[in-house]
Amino acid sequence: MGQRDDEAIERTPGGRRRVPLGIREGGEAWEQVHLVLAEQALHLLAEVGYADMKMDDVADQAGMSKRTVYRHYPTKVDLAVAAIGQLPTFQGWTDGDDDLPSRIRRAMDIGAAHHKYFAAVLATAIVHRSTVPELLAQLRAHVLEPREAVVRRLIEYGQRTGEIRPEVDPVLVAAMLTGQAIDHLTGMHPMPKGAALGDWALDRAWPMLAT
Repeated sequence: MGQRDDEAIERTPGGRRRVPLGIREGGEAWEQVHLVLAEQALHLLAEVGYADMKMDDVADQAGMSKRTVYRHYPTKVDLAVAAIGQLPTFQGWTDGDDDLPSRIRRAMDIGAAHHKYFAAVLATAIVHRSTVPELLAQLRAHVLEPREAVVRRLIEYGQRTGEIRPEVDPVLVAAMLTGQAIDHLTGMHPMPKGAALGDWALDRAWPMLAT
């Protein structure tokens, strides 16, 4: 390797390679490790909150070394932001040619497995909104705003077809969905498990939407 190529290698202050031989940053193996760490961090972030999420615990859950975690995510904030990036939006969930109630039911069924993560992560992001504003910023940019955009398109479509009342506000519908997740987390109004969620959510929401 020539001197110019050697100088291009990113190294630690001690002279070690930051990316070990055999794992090219940006390559398939690197991206797979990056994703696994983010997914495990999401589980812990939802389970114990940001304050108690430890890099060591993420490493243990992923079956990797702590050094590997820091190589991919230099700070706990970086890892938590990546974890929030694993939360789903409604993107694609309401697509299809079937009737509007069926599309809403399908979206709720798809989201059933993710409510436990969304509500808990939202709660810890709100708690740390002053000390770690990156969490809430990521949640808004990656989840809340795209989700509201999907709801808006769905409501506007239903209003054009005459299935949804013209006075229905998409912002309020999106807020209602978030509120349902919070109610479930607090135990105020627990959601049913499994496939029953879509029917349960539709039975509650459709009378407020339909013409």
